[in-house]
Amino acid sequence: MKSCITLIHFLTLTSLLAAQPNQPIPKAEVLKLTGDFEKTSLSKDVRILWLYGPEDHRGGEHDYIRVKELFVPLLKKIPRVSVDEAYQFPSQAQFDKADLLIQFLHQPAITDKQFASYQKFVDDGGGVVSIHESCIIRPIERAHKLAGCIGCSWKGNKESRWSKFSRKEPLFLDTKHPVFAGLPKSMRFNDESYWNMIQRDKVEVIGAIGTPANTEDQSFEEVLSSKGARGQAFWTYTSGKGRVFGTTTGHFTYTYHDPMYRLLLVRGIAWALEEKPEVFMPIVFDGNTDDKGMVGTRDSMMNYKNRKK
Repeated sequence: MKSCITLIHFLTLTSLLAAQPNQPIPKAEVLKLTGDFEKTSLSKDVRILWLYGPEDHRGGEHDYIRVKELFVPLLKKIPRVSVDEAYQFPSQAQFDKADLLIQFLHQPAITDKQFASYQKFVDDGGGVVSIHESCIIRPIERAHKLAGCIGCSWKGNKESRWSKFSRKEPLFLDTKHPVFAGLPKSMRFNDESYWNMIQRDKVEVIGAIGTPANTEDQSFEEVLSSKGARGQAFWTYTSGKGRVFGTTTGHFTYTYHDPMYRLLLVRGIAWALEEKPEVFMPIVFDGNTDDKGMVGTRDSMMNYKNRKK
């Protein structure tokens, strides 16, 4: 029994040590990737709906409420953006008003009527940004319905996979796709992703977790097809008139304070809305830039206490 407790303690400590954010980086380096955003503006008023649920992990992981409380105020600072919030699933009135649904939650049981509303929202031209566990719903017949709305979803515990990844396993980006055009071919994070999921025909996988053996000399297609690479880290999907940007990353709360990760998210938000990304770039630096011009966090944020709502 004592050796078992020691092993559990060791595994817990190892997990905590692995869960570390990237070190902050100079704002000047990030500005090279954001473009000139001082005089940009949206082409129209944008109504965003943020969908969240109760927190279901230890603090610092799957912090659906805290991430919502972080990003909703940031989005509201963008001129011509308004943000509403929905808990567990939007009402029909909220769907009717929204231009973009951003979802970060553990999916609850969703009825056929609710799925029909969701699918209609997308097909009629609504945008979606789906983050991390938002792509998981059970059982498998519900997963197929979710995939119809967002492109990818959990296939089942025997087939779909998940794993933490470290800076030793780069995130490779398809920089030929408009979402990531002009960005580095790879970035490094300490986070988690899923793969081997249901994938609809109109999905384009644009981000993959590589192995230490993968290099930037390889094309994205070569990385994606290489042994050990994990696809579906980021994807885009079109259904009807709607656009979906999805990612299976975003497990740790500290990841949302990383300027490079924020850069990826706001690029996806802009693409889903068919807007230029520069207008959302202030979010990359807001609240995570110190007085020395360093952007990011050194806090692992693993000491939170979960909240139900």
